[in-house]
Amino acid sequence: MWNAVVEEPQAVVFVSDRSGAALRRRERCLKLAGIPHSIEAERRPSGTYYKLIVREQDAVAAHLALQMGGCGRSLKLQDTTPTLGATVKELARTVWDEIALLAGKVLDFVWSVAPKLLTGPSPSSDRAAES
Repeated sequence: MWNAVVEEPQAVVFVSDRSGAALRRRERCLKLAGIPHSIEAERRPSGTYYKLIVREQDAVAAHLALQMGGCGRSLKLQDTTPTLGATVKELARTVWDEIALLAGKVLDFVWSVAPKLLTGPSPSSDRAAES
């Protein structure tokens, strides 16, 4: 935490109407990045809002720290109403990716075993069998 001087320019990097896990996660990201920050509770008629505040000069670094910490914009902000066609397309893409991975693993296995199959048994194993 940091004690902000009133005259020092500030930037708000996150606002929430709850002081829960999301706010603590973002605070932890800033703490790990070494960015001084503070949390300010602002009371409004619609409720209490919690603002995560950093110095203005640290605003870009704070946003980058939050993104690197997995606190970027949520996917919920995008239009997430997939159509049947989009779902089938995504399923087909996933199956194709899995088949490609399996083919790669089979090919790697064949490449590692092929030299042994082509050269036959090693001469030292023949001598051990004769003994």
